[in-house]
Amino acid sequence: MSLKNKWILCCVLIYIVPQVCIGQTKDSMYKKFTYARIGVDMAKLVANVMQNQYATYEFMIDANFKKDINIVSDFGFGHSSVKNSFIEYASRNYFTTFGIDKTFFNKEYFGDMDNVFVSLRYGFAHVKRQDATYAIQDPIWGNVQGVYPSTSFNAHWLEFGSGFKMQVYHHIFLGWNIRFKTLINPKKVQNLAPAYISGYGNGNKNTVFGYNMFLLYGFGKRN
Repeated sequence: MSLKNKWILCCVLIYIVPQVCIGQTKDSMYKKFTYARIGVDMAKLVANVMQNQYATYEFMIDANFKKDINIVSDFGFGHSSVKNSFIEYASRNYFTTFGIDKTFFNKEYFGDMDNVFVSLRYGFAHVKRQDATYAIQDPIWGNVQGVYPSTSFNAHWLEFGSGFKMQVYHHIFLGWNIRFKTLINPKKVQNLAPAYISGYGNGNKNTVFGYNMFLLYGFGKRN
């Protein structure tokens, strides 16, 4: 991780972590984990149809922890391929993230869950790459073809972002966010990197920006 990314991450931690800790006594009577939402990323489903380089299926679940903190996890799976005149290979992966969303606005009425938030997450993906076939064309030494054996590895990253969630009908919510993501172990990932790592993004880049548009269903008792 670059020095710049470390400074950005530290700034986010300095802001969010005290917010979580300070409110512990203030919200001691708050009923935790009584309401949760689970949803699917509709933007990724549309992206799957619009291109053929990768497909990804991403989901999210969040649960109330404090008045202004939700515990959140994303999870899913996907596959991608790289194919050009020099090399060809495919990869698959599953992923999960875990973190928090911190909201800002006070509730206007009992059970109000419309809010703007900032988020902090740790992400993990297990990637399996199939055999990679390559071809080198050289007019002097001749053409060479070969295979890089299949392998698997783990990708780790940190991400933070912001967005909003709003109720559109009874227990139905829409959630939108943008996220900045940075790999913790880029050297491990970028040796014949996947075209796309589900949950992260372009495997060739140490840092990426991403977005999500979730359709969510909520259940439980609201505070």
